[in-house]
Amino acid sequence: MKRLTDREVLILELIFCGLPLVYYLLRLPFMPETVPVHWNASGEADRFAGRFSFDTVLISVIGYFGLLFGIGLRKMICSVSKSESEQNTQTVERIMKWTQAFMCLLFTGMAFDFVYSTGEAGRHGAGFLLKLGAAVIALTFIAAGNQFPKLRRNSLTGARTKYSLSSDEAWHKTQRYAGRVMLCAGAALLLITLLPMVSGAAAIAAALAAMALSCIAVAAYKG
Repeated sequence: MKRLTDREVLILELIFCGLPLVYYLLRLPFMPETVPVHWNASGEADRFAGRFSFDTVLISVIGYFGLLFGIGLRKMICSVSKSESEQNTQTVERIMKWTQAFMCLLFTGMAFDFVYSTGEAGRHGAGFLLKLGAAVIALTFIAAGNQFPKLRRNSLTGARTKYSLSSDEAWHKTQRYAGRVMLCAGAALLLITLLPMVSGAAAIAAALAAMALSCIAVAAYKG
C-alpha cells in the first residue's frame, strides 16, 4: 500500500478540520436566534451570541488553530533535531507527524462538541472534552513509545537520565525500557478513557498520573 505524502496528509487534515464548519452550516436552520458560545467549569453556558455571529462561526473552525499549532511545533522541533544523526532526525519527524495529527484530532473534536452544544439545550459536554484530551495524551504516549527504541544517543531527544547518558549500551537499554513503559501507560490510559463510567476529571487525573509514574519509572531505571 502506497504511503501518503506529507502534502496529501496535510490536505486530509485540512478537510477534517473543516468538518465542524459543515456541521454548523447544516445545523444553522434549526438553531435558535441566540446560542451559547462560552461555558463555565460546570459545563453551563454563561455567554451567548447570535447564531450568525463571528463567535459562533469561530468555534466551528478551532480545529485549524490546533493544526497550525501542531505544524509550528513540528517545524520547530524538527529544525533543531537536524543537527543530530539522520536516523534520529527521521524518528523525531515521525513522532512530530503523529503529534500534529493528534493536535488536529483534539481541536477538531472540541469544535464538534462546541457546535453540538449550540443546540437548544445549551449545555456543553465538558466531560467529553476532558476525556478527549486524555485520549490524545494516551495516543501520543503510544506513538512516542513506539519510536523511542529507535533513537540513537543524542543531545536533544529521548529518555535522558544520568544512567542512559553513561554509555551507548545504557542509552539503548533505557530507550527500549522507556518505550515499553510509554506503550503500557498509553494503552492503559486509553482503556480508562473508553470506560463509560469514568468521568472527564478522572480521565485527566489518570493522564497526569500516567505521565508522572512514567517519568519516575524511567528516571529510576538502572539497567
